[in-house]
Amino acid sequence: MAAHHLGAGGEPVTPGALADRLGASPSSVTEGVRKLAAMGLAQHRPYAPVELTETGQSFAVAMVRRHRILETFLARCLEYPWDEVHAEADALEHVVSDRFVDALDGFLDHPRRDPHGDPIPTRDGRLDQLADVPLDRVPEGGTGVVTRVSDRDNSVLRHLAEIGLRPDSPVEVVSRQVELGIITVALDGRVVPVGTPVAAAVRVRVPTNDDDEVTH
Repeated sequence: MAAHHLGAGGEPVTPGALADRLGASPSSVTEGVRKLAAMGLAQHRPYAPVELTETGQSFAVAMVRRHRILETFLARCLEYPWDEVHAEADALEHVVSDRFVDALDGFLDHPRRDPHGDPIPTRDGRLDQLADVPLDRVPEGGTGVVTRVSDRDNSVLRHLAEIGLRPDSPVEVVSRQVELGIITVALDGRVVPVGTPVAAAVRVRVPTNDDDEVTH
């Protein structure tokens, strides 16, 4: 699933990038990639990025679907904080059946996005592609609506919850103090300073001159 996330984000899917994403040693990741290749789920050549096979891509999307549906259930029905759902869903996704996931999807009325704003794949593998940019790349005076936030750092998620910066929040960049690493945003009638690393974890949909969405 980490390979799918990195590839979808445009990052080269190297063993080093996977190790960083998973918090694992490069050697253990390399061994894991070899096992995926032996199962026909990935292709890996020395010094080249890892590529998922068609079967591997389908498997990865299915795992993303069950993970995000589980996260949504935990947050919506069990009131888990959004900084705790990722680890809990990681533990559950390997023990629940496809039938259970489909039933949970129906129970939740087929949610389109998880608690962090990431799109949930449909049962047949379709995944919405969001047109958004990192908040730290929005120019001064720019406006947008938060689409999603990274779930990689729990402390960042807790901070975002404290200041009320969540998916669907309208924001405006009031000022950018690059030398201080601070971006000041107008949010829900308040002016809030946001550190650049935190802003980089937030993605927003911004209007273009002809009101189209833009991508990075």
